[in-house]
Amino acid sequence: MNKALCITVFIVALVFLIWFIMPIISFRIINPGNIFGIIICLYLMFWGGFNEKYVQIKQSLCSVEAVKILWRIFNVCTTAFVAYAVIISALMVFTAFFTPPAKNSTAVVLGAQVKPWGPSTLLQQRIDASVEYLKENPEAVAVVTGGKGSDEPESEAKCMYDNIVKQGINGSRIYKEDKATNTKENILFSNRIITDNNLNKDIAIITDSYHQFRARIIMGKLKKKEKLDGSVGSINSTNGEVGIITYPTYFVREWIAIPVEIFKK
Repeated sequence: MNKALCITVFIVALVFLIWFIMPIISFRIINPGNIFGIIICLYLMFWGGFNEKYVQIKQSLCSVEAVKILWRIFNVCTTAFVAYAVIISALMVFTAFFTPPAKNSTAVVLGAQVKPWGPSTLLQQRIDASVEYLKENPEAVAVVTGGKGSDEPESEAKCMYDNIVKQGINGSRIYKEDKATNTKENILFSNRIITDNNLNKDIAIITDSYHQFRARIIMGKLKKKEKLDGSVGSINSTNGEVGIITYPTYFVREWIAIPVEIFKK
């Protein structure tokens, strides 16, 4: 095996391993994204850093016919997964960065956690993106969405409403959806508010870029089920320090969440 390739794989895997571990150390964030990412990085580090040992172990194990068959199955599954990851990542990036909303679309701002002292960093970034969008589109309105969790002092919708108004946006342009407990309900209840209040059916989803594709899948299913029309575009919240640290973790988590969402009724 080419030594330069092995060293490159080892270094890249080490960098991403640290990146996946940082959310655990800094914010105690543990989810399928960083768990899966850590496993992949450790495997690649062993492959790249100890390639000769890796080959020896593989040859020894594959001397047993049953293990050899399992190894071939593993290789096929790995190839299929890599292809899936590349395709789904491309779709996530395209949806987030190459599908702008129509001018003055109704903004649907997806919720995130409210801390005892106010909006979490992720929520604040969505608030800031909403303010910027509403200032750039003076005829647009927004639906801020999210109920009150058991560990939250107030609903996510109210928190967003108050903070958007504080930044100079007229409260009459903001509609609160404060009952949702997940992304599907965020979008479902927001669509009902849009319909009931005869708002612009063109929608701009405001959330983190890695979340846009799954939100679009949910929106597409609901629009088909409830016979809604109008375009759907993406407005991404900015990534501050917390966003940069957690980005790979949440990005990989979407690889797992997206097929679950596709096959969910």
